[in-house]
Amino acid sequence: MAKYTLLKTAKKCVLCRHWNGAMGSTMIQMKTKDYFQVEMTEKQTCYQTARTTQALNSCSKFEPRY
Repeated sequence: MAKYTLLKTAKKCVLCRHWNGAMGSTMIQMKTKDYFQVEMTEKQTCYQTARTTQALNSCSKFEPRY
């Protein structure tokens, strides 16, 4: 399990509202009010592009969840 820390303004799939629908990431943890710790290898479905993507992927259809 590889953990990675992200700023909440990062445009990554793990922080997008389309990634895994209403549930979002199952492995994300808030470290401070601006930082999240995520599992790099987590894969979920993006409901905007209809593809399975990894947590640290990004795309032009990003919409922030947090």
